[in-house]
Amino acid sequence: MAEDQQEILKRLEYLEKEMKLLKEQQAQLLGKPVQVAEVERPFRPLSTPGKQEKAVFTKPVKKKPEFDFEKALSQWLPRVFMFILLLGVLWGLKVGMDNGFITNPVRIVMGYLGTGILYFFGMKYYAKKNKVFGLTLLGGFIALGILTTFAAHHLYGYFSFIVAFIIGVAYIVMGLWLSKKTKSETLTIFSAIAGFLLPFLLEGESATSIQFCAYILILFLSLFYVSLRQKHKISFYISFLLFHLTLVTYGVLSGEIGDEPIIVGTVLIQHVLLLVFYLKGKIERHVFTEALIYSNFVFALGWIKVLEHNPEILVYGLFAALYVALAAFSFAKKDDLLLGVFSAVGVLAVSAFILAFNIETGVMRVILLLINGAVGLWVGFRYKTKRTIATSSFIYILAGSAVFLATGIYDFMSLENLSWFVLMLTLAFIYYTAYQFLPKNLKVDIKKIDQSLIVGQIILLVYLLKLTRVALSDFKIGFATNEHIHLLVMIVAIGSMLQFSKWARGKYLAYSAVILYLFLGLITMGVRLATYIEFEIYMFNLSVEVLYLIGLSVIFIAIMKNKFMIKLEEFKVKLPILAIIMQIVYFIFLNKWFLTFTQTYEWDTEYILLAHTFLLFAFAFASISLGRKLGWKYVKFIGAGLIVLCVLKLFIIDLGAVSILIRAILFTIVGVVGLLYSKSLFKE
Repeated sequence: MAEDQQEILKRLEYLEKEMKLLKEQQAQLLGKPVQVAEVERPFRPLSTPGKQEKAVFTKPVKKKPEFDFEKALSQWLPRVFMFILLLGVLWGLKVGMDNGFITNPVRIVMGYLGTGILYFFGMKYYAKKNKVFGLTLLGGFIALGILTTFAAHHLYGYFSFIVAFIIGVAYIVMGLWLSKKTKSETLTIFSAIAGFLLPFLLEGESATSIQFCAYILILFLSLFYVSLRQKHKISFYISFLLFHLTLVTYGVLSGEIGDEPIIVGTVLIQHVLLLVFYLKGKIERHVFTEALIYSNFVFALGWIKVLEHNPEILVYGLFAALYVALAAFSFAKKDDLLLGVFSAVGVLAVSAFILAFNIETGVMRVILLLINGAVGLWVGFRYKTKRTIATSSFIYILAGSAVFLATGIYDFMSLENLSWFVLMLTLAFIYYTAYQFLPKNLKVDIKKIDQSLIVGQIILLVYLLKLTRVALSDFKIGFATNEHIHLLVMIVAIGSMLQFSKWARGKYLAYSAVILYLFLGLITMGVRLATYIEFEIYMFNLSVEVLYLIGLSVIFIAIMKNKFMIKLEEFKVKLPILAIIMQIVYFIFLNKWFLTFTQTYEWDTEYILLAHTFLLFAFAFASISLGRKLGWKYVKFIGAGLIVLCVLKLFIIDLGAVSILIRAILFTIVGVVGLLYSKSLFKE
């Protein structure tokens, strides 16, 4: 066995030497070193079966290239000095013109000669591998040619508009040809700026709006073609922005009444052409992908608003139909990227179509937007398109916020109530589809969906409150009773939601219900029980608050017996601390009920003080007894402190505020009860 192992080791060493020799021979044949990942093979005894040695490949770490200051300087200095040179030449020409040395014809000839010189030296330096300097000179060639043509036409009148326009276009075409030949994005940008400025520099009054728009459209498509061929991203987006900026400027400065349809038509033609190029794969998706579609769509919507006689419904409807059809087409082709992009834009297009409707009330629009957003979210969840989820969420949240924050319900049979009902219905649909598709399609943790159910829970409670308000609007009920009816609805609703703890997905709903129930207690404390005119319904209001306190007590007892869904250990809260909170809550409620009762039934002051003192002593005695029995030290201490306060109240307030008869009764009863209670404590 040992001999076999040694034989295997020898063969492995021999094979490694042969591999090394082959690599060296390959490097010599190629004439350059070949970098091959080194293999570290730590040999261990072969007598350990079941363990396979793993080869560790060490790959060289790529370092980020450091910023080359000299290289950046060599790229930007020629451009800066070219600009300075142009300014110097222009000022020199001005000096010569002011002194009469340079006549107008000479200026034009010198300008065109300058373009020739710049072109010659630009191509020469470009051919000599000094590309940055050569391209800078070629950019100056385009700029000087356009400026010279502008001067010849506008300043001196040597060229007609047609001649000047043809010469200017020739320089632009030359610039595009040079940018294509040199593969320079800078020249493309120079040509774009010059091309879109040309109509404004020449200021041709004879050009019609159709001619202007046709020129702008052809120029954009030419720049678009060059950018696509050279795969230049920056020049394309600059051309895209200049296209729309030029049309806006023309519409504001030079456009006439009735030109709006021509301008908008130009934009729509450009929009459709870009879509066609994108669908045919002529546009590199990794270069011009979604930003092109989204920005193009937004610009198109904005231009449609410019139309004087605005056919928004028709045009927006066509847009919605177009993008929905494109989304269906993408689905048929099983192209996930196209489906995501077009379904996202389709949701926005349908939303714009809905908003374009001339409806008297905006509630119906909001209802349609809710449905549109919910359907879009279903598409996003079902077909794993995050773009659609993002746009649909934006639309749905916007419409849902409009319902939740700004839509009141004043009648059951109303659009306002329908909008709330649709909100609840679509929300349930969204949660259903989220549980159905998100975990398996987008790997979303189902726990996060469970937590998000709290949003729907709160919206449902608000909807119930609004329905309660509508139901009570036909009855003449006092303000305090009205509030207690709302409290009763919330007590029943939130109390029922505690049962969600039995549902596998309802854990966080139940937790939220506990928090909401506690928050409801703060509201209940501040609500008035009754006023001087509400004698007959005082008991109803009181029973609602008693019901709340019973519910709170049931929760506390369940926690105390460790039968509640929330374990105190999870939140690092001790039971005695919770008992102190409950003690304070009981104290507040008892005082509220007593004082409201005496005020409602108009008790005399001395009787109020008499009964209140008895109530406080009784509460203090109960606190001490319960604290001693259950071992809650601080509950007992608070009870003892309350006795001290009661004694102080007895001598400071009660002694001077009640008659001698009431004083005798009060002190006698308190003394007897206090002695008996003290005796019981002593026995214990």
